[in-house]
Amino acid sequence: MVLSNGPGDPKELKSILPELKKVLEQYPALGICLGHQLAALAFGGNTKKLSFGHRGANHPIADMKKGTVFMSSQNHSYVVDEESIIDTGFKTRYVNLHDQSIEGLMHKVLPIHTVQFHPEAHPGPADGDYIFDEFMNMIQEENRRVFAYA
Repeated sequence: MVLSNGPGDPKELKSILPELKKVLEQYPALGICLGHQLAALAFGGNTKKLSFGHRGANHPIADMKKGTVFMSSQNHSYVVDEESIIDTGFKTRYVNLHDQSIEGLMHKVLPIHTVQFHPEAHPGPADGDYIFDEFMNMIQEENRRVFAYA
């Protein structure tokens, strides 16, 4: 499942969070921008509004898992509050090097990855392509796990 980007305050969609959590617990998912924020909220995290949003195609992002840095394209006003994810099952994978805000999460158990930025925008021009490759691999691994028991 792909949770796509979109405008506005993610908390305005709080009515869908219980159902969203049920779906996320059953299927591999990639959340992008608003989708990233909604995934965090569905598992008990919190979001907050930035004083000035992240805008443009020149935001350096650190991938804490791979130990790499790449440029990202961004257009958002809200971020996931780092302290709020402690008991959600998520851990930070991506960090904005300008302000150290969370730019993406990985669930510790479930096949859920999220990014705050827009990997589809190609600012690098292909720096974020591996995020989609990892998502497809995650789906294939989940299919192998499910069908091994069938």
